[in-house]
Amino acid sequence: MALLFMDGAEHYVTADVLEKYSYQSSATVSTTRARTGSASLTGSFVGIAVAPADATVIVGFGLYAVDSLAFVQVGYNGFGSTYEQMSVRIEADGSITARTGPATGTILGQTAAGIFKYGVWNYLEVKCLVDLSAGTVTVKLNGAEVLTLTGKDTVHQPAVAAWTTVQWNLVSGAWLDDVYVCDGSGAVNNDFLGECRVVTLLPQTDAVAAGSNADFTCSTSTDHGALVDDAAPNDDTDYVSSSTLNHVDSWEYPALGYTGTIKGVQMSLSARKTDSGTRAIAAVTRPVATNRVHATNHYLGTSYAYWRAIWELNPEDSGAWEVADVDGAEFGVKVTV
Repeated sequence: MALLFMDGAEHYVTADVLEKYSYQSSATVSTTRARTGSASLTGSFVGIAVAPADATVIVGFGLYAVDSLAFVQVGYNGFGSTYEQMSVRIEADGSITARTGPATGTILGQTAAGIFKYGVWNYLEVKCLVDLSAGTVTVKLNGAEVLTLTGKDTVHQPAVAAWTTVQWNLVSGAWLDDVYVCDGSGAVNNDFLGECRVVTLLPQTDAVAAGSNADFTCSTSTDHGALVDDAAPNDDTDYVSSSTLNHVDSWEYPALGYTGTIKGVQMSLSARKTDSGTRAIAAVTRPVATNRVHATNHYLGTSYAYWRAIWELNPEDSGAWEVADVDGAEFGVKVTV
């Protein structure tokens, strides 16, 4: 799998940032400025840890900056300048630099001044091969390739030609939206995805359209969809739950209202366990009439967290997702352990 993470900042609030991301400092969800949809991230730092299958990282994101020093960093086994392999930074003159290590590191290459416009939304994509001598960095801005570097040392950690984290610095006054992170493995999504939007869909109530699976117990009333349709997690206020192996709950969703190419579908399950012992869940989709269970088991702790599962292809036919596929599918959860 090459697509590792996506986010549009529309299914959580500031208090829940660490349910979605691995690291943050003063990050807030903003509803006053968004590239698409209704929200974006701003504040100081935010970062995500992933498990890539190779040494290539591809990152895309919308960036609105009012001042210089906004940057994205690729790191290994941690966050902050100590762990960074390479950085791409917006400079005061509107140029973009690629640097070894932190955003203050040695400049590997630089674009012409003025290509990045402050005070408007831009879409940046960065592709980097982390390598001691054959490293590459390619930067795209609003679809145009603006920086291409080859034969570079893109390793700041001595003798560790790998990456596991991506971090965004928004401290100088910047907003982040429509994020994706990929590696270079697999047969799909292993290169630039192009300018993307991340569309967030929330479950519908049973009163509107009930799902085909309703094994879980409702915390109140009998409408399963109504207990999981919140725009941000409300944790123990209302929920569905089960301690029975192989129980499945699935819910209907509204239509995308969107045309275009779908790179993947990510399900974000906000969940926790309430007792000792091992408990795991997996995401489920039902594109037609069969429950398709994601291969990844998520082993729960006692605190709420978002557990993500990504289907790059429609598991019904192993083909690319089409809008009609998503519009007709149910998504939900299964107790697997």
